[in-house]
Amino acid sequence: MTTLNIRLTEQIEQRLSEEAERENKTRSEIARDALNWYLLEIEKKRFMDQLLEEARAAYSNESIRQEARTISEEFLSLENDMLENAEDLLSGDLPQTESSETWWK
Repeated sequence: MTTLNIRLTEQIEQRLSEEAERENKTRSEIARDALNWYLLEIEKKRFMDQLLEEARAAYSNESIRQEARTISEEFLSLENDMLENAEDLLSGDLPQTESSETWWK
């Protein structure tokens, strides 16, 4: 493990110490966790930005938009069936089984 020296304002140092005490961790553990969280968030943001950029590029391509419409139309009836099934489950209209056995056997 390597060492990283950083300068903190008194306010940040105080907050870090208080959090470390609350969490029963060392200040280094809290700092490592914070840096790890930050790096993961930045990575997610870059991924989402790239995904958005690619989606915008695809949306500007008429053949890709038409293919997406075709695929969505093919799945529309399936989606409607699944929605009806979900609504039946939520309303308590569960299908009755003919078996007298309990479900866990």
